[in-house]
Parts: sequence; C-alpha cells; structure tokens
Amino acid sequence: MTPFRALLEGLIDYAGLFPPAALDMRTAVRSYSAYRESDDAWALGRFVVTAQRLSEFTAAFDEACCGEKASPWLLSVLSTGDATEDERIISEFSEGAAFLDAIECKCSDTTQIERLFASLPSRMLVYVEFNPEQSEQILPILKKIDARAKVRTGGVTPEAIPSVEQLAHFLVASAKAKVAFKATAGLHHPIRSEQKLTYEADSASAIMHGFINLFVAATIAYRGADIKDVIDVIAEQNPAAFQWDKKALSWRNYRLSAKQIAEVRKNFAIGFGSCSFTEPIGDLKALGWL
Repeated sequence: MTPFRALLEGLIDYAGLFPPAALDMRTAVRSYSAYRESDDAWALGRFVVTAQRLSEFTAAFDEACCGEKASPWLLSVLSTGDATEDERIISEFSEGAAFLDAIECKCSDTTQIERLFASLPSRMLVYVEFNPEQSEQILPILKKIDARAKVRTGGVTPEAIPSVEQLAHFLVASAKAKVAFKATAGLHHPIRSEQKLTYEADSASAIMHGFINLFVAATIAYRGADIKDVIDVIAEQNPAAFQWDKKALSWRNYRLSAKQIAEVRKNFAIGFGSCSFTEPIGDLKALGWL
C-alpha cells in the first residue's frame, strides 16, 4: 500500500442527502450504489442518513435493486436528538444488505453524552459532535465510554468554518486523549483554498479547509507533533508542499510512511462526511495525485 492509498482508503462517507447537495433519497442511494462500482470505490466510506429517514432509505434501497445482490452497505445514522426515539427507530430497522454501523450525535454536556450512550446498541460506533472549545471537558468522557468525537469543519456560510487554530487544538487534544474522530462538512477539496460554499451560481466564497491538510495534520498530531506544526499543516495552501512517493508522504521535515498513516487512519483519524464523492475525487485527479 502506498502512503496516498493509506490516507484515502475508505476516507469519504457519502452524505449526498445533506446540504449543499441535498439530494432526494432515491438519487442519493443510486449515486452511492454507482460509486461502489467505480474504480474509486476504495476511497468510499459509509452512507450517511438521518434516523428519521431510515424507512425511506429502505424503500429506495430496495427499489434500486441493491437488496441481497449487493455486498453489504454500512450506514452511519444521524441521531434524532432523542435517545428514546433513536432506540425505537434502530430497533425497528431490519438489517439485511445494509447494516447500522455507526450513529452520530450532537451533545452539549457530559451528562447528555452518558445518557445517550447508555441507550444505544453496544455494537454501533458512536460519534459525538460538540463545541471544540469543550474538548478538555468532553474528550475524557468519550474515552471512558469508548465513544468517538466528531468535528464540524465547514458549512454553507463563512461563519460555519472553524479557524485553523480551533481545528489544530481539537486534533491535538483528541490525540492526547486517544479519542478517534471523524470530520463533517466543508471538506470537498483536498487543499485549503478559496471556494464557493454552495452549488448556487451566486454562492458566497470563503477559504475552506482541505481534507488532505486535515488528515495529514491529524497524522502528525497523533505522532506527537507540536501544535504549531499542526496549525501550519492545516493552513498550508500549496499542493506542492505535500510530496508523495511509493514509500512516504513528505511535508517539510516530516516523512510519513504508509504504515504510519494506516495506523493513524485505523486508530484515530477515521474519515469525513461529504455531500459529494465526485468533487473530492475529481480534485485529486486534477492534482495528478489519483
């Protein structure tokens, strides 16, 4: 496995149902099915759906002729915000060729996290989104209950994009706490750059974080890098600063092997949700990296 493959393997959870794409269920399901059959399927992760729409997903999934003919789909389910309702919906979902692999929740305090976690099936991975400013308070609880963190890295307005420093602080704190994480929103492009925030012709633009930046930063944070270096990786806007060869990824004085990157992806930097799969893949091809 090359370092590039190690970094991208299963990295992108498909969230086509969510803004700015906001596709209807049938289109999102058919798109994900097509991506699974593409040459780039190795970079594809879970299908993301809200708990409230699981029955709608089942109908679209069956209609798309996926059924038992396909290899199993892994679903990441967004919580309703009500632990009792989540438990009811999950218990009613009939698993077959699609499995409930993870649930993603928003929590504002440690009591809410522990109450929610107690009600969920133990077989499901749990990702908890919280204000990164609460990292020191919440990460120890996630470690204690064997849950994972979730960080929002953008949105459809400039105000939704966290600062470089906020992201770096989150990565370093999560690495020190040994809590794995996934990212969501705003990571359509490999390298930090100015981009339109939606697909509308009159969309506002802003500097968006790059997913290569984020996951390279996570890799060095996991390996004990100083926060200044983590900040600098996240802020990097020159694609040529990232040098790939068959043995290692190099950035400044760091040289990361495929084995080191794969370890971080397995144990720490799990992936990110994107409403587009073709956009990040297309950008990687345009850079000549894929």
